[in-house]
Amino acid sequence: MNQYIKNWKYTFFLISCQIFLSAALHAQSYEEGRSAYINGDYSTAMNILSPMAEAGDAEAQKMLGIMYDYGQGVDEDPNTALQWYIRSAEQGQTAVQYQVGAKYFKGETIPQDYNEAARWWQMAADGGQVDAQFNLGLMYFRGMGITQDDVTAAGMFQQAAEQGHGNAQYSLGVMFAFGRGVDRDYQIAREWFVQAADKGVAQAQYNLGIFYENGNGVEQNIEQAKNWYQLAADQGLNEAIAKLDSLNVTGSNYEMQDVISTDSNDNLESSATVSSTSSYDYAEIATTGVKRESWLRDQSPDYYTIQIGSVLNEDDLVSYLKRHNIENNYAYIQVDINGTTRYNAFYGIFGTYQDAQSAVNELPGEIQRSSPWIRNIRILQDMIN
Repeated sequence: MNQYIKNWKYTFFLISCQIFLSAALHAQSYEEGRSAYINGDYSTAMNILSPMAEAGDAEAQKMLGIMYDYGQGVDEDPNTALQWYIRSAEQGQTAVQYQVGAKYFKGETIPQDYNEAARWWQMAADGGQVDAQFNLGLMYFRGMGITQDDVTAAGMFQQAAEQGHGNAQYSLGVMFAFGRGVDRDYQIAREWFVQAADKGVAQAQYNLGIFYENGNGVEQNIEQAKNWYQLAADQGLNEAIAKLDSLNVTGSNYEMQDVISTDSNDNLESSATVSSTSSYDYAEIATTGVKRESWLRDQSPDYYTIQIGSVLNEDDLVSYLKRHNIENNYAYIQVDINGTTRYNAFYGIFGTYQDAQSAVNELPGEIQRSSPWIRNIRILQDMIN
């Protein structure tokens, strides 16, 4: 019996050593392959990593995906790259799951597929990947490839916001400010805007200016509003620049940002400023193609339009449309908030956010330079009502 125990212990020792040595050699091989890749020796990296990837090593599979993606040591092959990424992602690599989702979302080297993007981002989000949580929130917010759902969007934004994602914090603030997917609560909205503003998100700084200008959840304070507008203006946010100008001249002209960005570089609200010329007969305009509030009310609330300007003077706006000879394709509405009247101009109706984005690139150059931005019809209908 003692001899049996000794033999068993010896066998166990040998097996343990083999497992340890195998793991050590595996780690060493991967590090050698990774080191070769970093040093630009792609041939050696491929020789080391390829058999490991075939054997199921997730890190090696990811590295091969990168090499095929960028043509490093092999011919550039997006499809082969994607297959290696998927094999790695299927083993729970959240960073790779996010990248697979991004490839399907962008459709740059493979056919665009929002459903697949959402599926992979959901996996990554479930694993705590913050960018996947934020982007999935955007997809639910806009109904891109999945059913539009404000409640789920707010939940995804919150998950990312709690991890410190600045644009998610801003977006969650928007949800609370407008009561989308959550109960409207200016105090909670302001708290999230503050966190985003501290990270340098210009749109959050702008909305804090709106809060202080109009006393939303805080005591009205014009000087504090100007401070927040200035921070956003210093980053080039056109709407904040216009706000500072208008406060110095005419006083309050409230319009809160209500569109959420697709990534951290988007400017969400940059309204055009147009010069004043002669006035026009608005009754005549109504018969020559310029559409007004009733037209906007008739549109599907799930569709999108492009806002090209927001001004204080109606003559300015109509002059702008006439000057470009584009009035037949545009509409404008009157918005009265806190005693200030503004005239907002819009171009077109689009079934998806992506169609609207494509249309922005086809606008006249002068309009493109004024940073047109995409708006959801439902929000505009609420403003009219």
